[in-house]
Amino acid sequence: MRKLFTLLLFIISAVCGAQVCENKGPNIISMTWDGVRNQEFFKGTGLILENKLPRAERGEVFSHFWSTLADQGLVLGGNSRYTIGSKVSVSLPSYQTIFLGKPTDCKKNGCPSVQEETVLERILRELKLEKKEVAAFASWNRIVAAIAKDPSTISHGIYPEIFDDGTNDPEIKKIQTDAMNDLPEWGGSRKDKYTFSLAHHYLKKHCPRVLYISLVDSDEYGHEGKYPGYVRALRTYDDYLKTLVTTLEGMGEYGKNTTLFVTTDHSRGRGPFWVGHGTFPFTERNIFLYVKGPQVTKTGRQNDRANHLYLRPTFEKIMGLTPSSDKIIPTLSF
Repeated sequence: MRKLFTLLLFIISAVCGAQVCENKGPNIISMTWDGVRNQEFFKGTGLILENKLPRAERGEVFSHFWSTLADQGLVLGGNSRYTIGSKVSVSLPSYQTIFLGKPTDCKKNGCPSVQEETVLERILRELKLEKKEVAAFASWNRIVAAIAKDPSTISHGIYPEIFDDGTNDPEIKKIQTDAMNDLPEWGGSRKDKYTFSLAHHYLKKHCPRVLYISLVDSDEYGHEGKYPGYVRALRTYDDYLKTLVTTLEGMGEYGKNTTLFVTTDHSRGRGPFWVGHGTFPFTERNIFLYVKGPQVTKTGRQNDRANHLYLRPTFEKIMGLTPSSDKIIPTLSF
């Protein structure tokens, strides 16, 4: 009977294209989209900037999310309800704040790496996990300065390193070769489509307990003032989120025991000032959060207040650890 069950799992895995994992949950997948405004997330393309877009590309941006996924989880943000936790609205300070669970003195993207244990390192250490069970994939090279005090302790595929999962996987090699032959016009990162492909492949192959995916095309297009590229990147993120949820639904108990988080590191300015991180007091601090998983009541958009500082203790609580603070994302049940 056991052999028959194993055979059935193998057949299901082959059909779905994803491994049916041993149920070791709970698990966490966290994905960040760099520099995404509440305007495009909640409302769609901005009125002042719509003339930069073909008519067919105006309107709602995250269409699949709002039509299908939003009501399957919890959505926070808008009207100062969900904000950054760092002292400044800059990428690296925000990422360091997320992983440490507290603001740092970092105020620029050139700061040194974190010098304290991050939530990824704590989960790996206290749960005695294997290195492959905690993984991070990022397009932007500076993410390595936020994810861990000692990044070598966790699996990570962050540009420009050559990632190897230890199995000499030809698919991983191909994705990275393609990425290096197709670099974006900006420096310091690879295109998000390759980062997502690496992370998605790793998810299906290794079923990590914690997976972090960091995407950056949106912010790069923003700083270059290319609104069509920015909007297209966001619509691609909508597709990526759909792909992640569909994959998890095909991964049996692993998928059922995985909580998915999606947010951004910072927002952007209003109207014509959208190329920067904000020009009016506090507007750049207002962002969004989506959570979907077994601890989440399917409420859709809620008005509870929270910020980036709630992420680390919530991750810890989900993974069965004593939270580093009492800031747990509202409405989650344990």
